[in-house]
Amino acid sequence: MLTMRRRGKAHKWYIRGIVAYGERIADVPEFCSGTSDKAAASHLMAEREREVREALIFGPRVVLTRSVIADAFEAYLTKPKPPNSTDVVRIGVMNERIGTMSLGDPKAAWHAFRESYLTRHAPAGQDRYRSLLQAAINVYNERHDLPPFKLKAIPFDNQRIRFLSHADRDKLIASYSKHVQPIATMFAFQGPRTQEALQLPWGAGGVDMGRGTIFFSRTKTGNPRTVEIHPRLDAVLRPLWLERGKPQEGHVFLSSRGKPYTDTRDLKVQGGNPLQTAHENACRRAGIVDFTVHDWRHHWASHCVMAGVDLVTLMRLGGWKSLRMVQRYAAVDTNHMNEAVRKLR
Repeated sequence: MLTMRRRGKAHKWYIRGIVAYGERIADVPEFCSGTSDKAAASHLMAEREREVREALIFGPRVVLTRSVIADAFEAYLTKPKPPNSTDVVRIGVMNERIGTMSLGDPKAAWHAFRESYLTRHAPAGQDRYRSLLQAAINVYNERHDLPPFKLKAIPFDNQRIRFLSHADRDKLIASYSKHVQPIATMFAFQGPRTQEALQLPWGAGGVDMGRGTIFFSRTKTGNPRTVEIHPRLDAVLRPLWLERGKPQEGHVFLSSRGKPYTDTRDLKVQGGNPLQTAHENACRRAGIVDFTVHDWRHHWASHCVMAGVDLVTLMRLGGWKSLRMVQRYAAVDTNHMNEAVRKLR
């Protein structure tokens, strides 16, 4: 049975003890009721005893019948390594629509969310929500000794690889507006994601011209990374840095109006790429077709592989989470493999 005792200066009631059902016994570690009112604490003790006894009778899954999707989101947001801000926004979107639905039937909640919100999202975008919901539920399940949960992945084509020749690369960079050319140069020779580049500050926390390094503090995977500045990028950024008086703070890249670009990762409703119009105009002027802003990342990764960069190094330089994400670049071209083959004696 459970018992209560008062403790502390506030005289709050603490509850502990055991709950038994037949030969099954569950230990309830001491916890604070949060109140000094004996009647209220007694009610809470009775509720906890009922919950524990139900778990003994029906098993741990009974927890799910009393829980809602919002409980899983709370568990995910309070885990030791917090999610990145973009995922926090996505959780907020899902919580508004399905947070009150039962955790006992998460598939029904997922289908309801897809129908109410994701009908116009691309498959890849839908799958990001799916994987996040699945991760949140599994954090909750792990805390309650429940088996892992899995939602069927949404298939999408993640194998697109598009890269330019060196001549077309330089032609396209030159076709951008003057204020965008440094950004495009960074895309071509460092391979960051769009917002990783646009939100970089000057100084040790970003582009450190003294050390010749770039520190990406906020990334999609949540893992910061530091890379050396490529000579081609240094040749573009150094004059900009000197022109601005060698700043140690403030955004590196500014819009045509001299203002920092909006960080779309913090928007409740994800917007389009802020460079889309500038990129389309540059592609038209350069005569480049079927090449998106994100394709610069494919371009960089592909040329890294063709230059002999191994996949593990590429993964770390580009900030990918696993080798699986970069293996698609392994076969972009075979000419770079010839030298490796000839090494065999």
